[in-house]
Amino acid sequence: MYAKRLIPQSSTVGFLVTLAFLGFLYVTKDDGVIPERMEIPVGYYDSKISKTVIAGTKADISVQLDQLKFDRHIHDLIENSKFKQARVTLLEKAALAVQGNDKNRLGDIMLLLGKVATNEMEFGVAEAYLEEALDIATQSGDTLAEANTYQQLGKLHIRSRELARIAGNAYENLWHVKNQIYMGEYRFAEDNLRQIIDTSLGIQRYGAAANAYETLAKFHRRFHDDFKAQSAILEAAKLFASSGRFDRSREIMAGLEQEGADASMLTQMKAEIEGLYQKHQDNVSQIAQARDYQMLYQYYNSKGEFERAWKLRILASKSLANTSERSMYSRQADVMAILYNSNFAMDKARSYLDRASDLFATRGDADFYANVQDMQSLIY
Repeated sequence: MYAKRLIPQSSTVGFLVTLAFLGFLYVTKDDGVIPERMEIPVGYYDSKISKTVIAGTKADISVQLDQLKFDRHIHDLIENSKFKQARVTLLEKAALAVQGNDKNRLGDIMLLLGKVATNEMEFGVAEAYLEEALDIATQSGDTLAEANTYQQLGKLHIRSRELARIAGNAYENLWHVKNQIYMGEYRFAEDNLRQIIDTSLGIQRYGAAANAYETLAKFHRRFHDDFKAQSAILEAAKLFASSGRFDRSREIMAGLEQEGADASMLTQMKAEIEGLYQKHQDNVSQIAQARDYQMLYQYYNSKGEFERAWKLRILASKSLANTSERSMYSRQADVMAILYNSNFAMDKARSYLDRASDLFATRGDADFYANVQDMQSLIY
């Protein structure tokens, strides 16, 4: 049953054709085409989702910032996409609301933090913030805030599903390009690979982008364009190093050395790659420190020492503020796992939006109700 949900009907034929092709590749054993492990290519990308769904976008965040009358500093951080730094400042505002026992303002800030984290595609963190906002709204009996939070939770899971489908589509497209290259159909292959790379980087799947760069390097080698091939494989090595896969980067550098690449260039690139990996290691330490602070926050919060707890929560956010995105997403699930989990995102989105719809209908908020109905049509 789940398998049917993972594979759209429009892609079933393509899926069977791809399996047949993979069987042929296995027989011919072309190591330049067959990937390290097989995953079933699935999905397609419906562009209307990204155009219609505003899930934590800067425009949506700015509206709430204006409503809450925050200072210009936070506006500037959001406008310049410095979301981690914005979260630190917002948590500091939240701590002040805790000290002043201003639960309504605290709930508004938690909702805003959820939108900011959604914009960063940190869906687990976003859901935690939004659940806090929902708890505050429920306890205070603020049905409008409750409905808005349910709506934002629905948006979050629609966005999660959307990005899963984009990842699946990028993976499937990479298989198609490898197929085209194998069959000698080189037209548009480079453009398609670069589009796959841009898409993968855009959704923070750095390993997928590195794999596409490796395929691009193989493509250029077929035409004996050593310069372009070398440039592509070095980009792959950089991505692997900065996301923690230093062993893979070293393999690439060793391969270039065996091919007789320029020694001075290799020395320079090795230093750069080692620097990227060291930065990754430093970021990992910061992430671990942030987790320790977060655990202490939970401990003191449960004991009722709220001021001390919130200081630790702010320290956790500061620890993460300057880390690299590639370190944050260094361990990414395979495409099939992401698509499988996205089925639960659909169910959650439907449940949250149903609840928001009921609350808006009860309140008589016709415009909000209609907006939620439009969003429900995007759950697929």
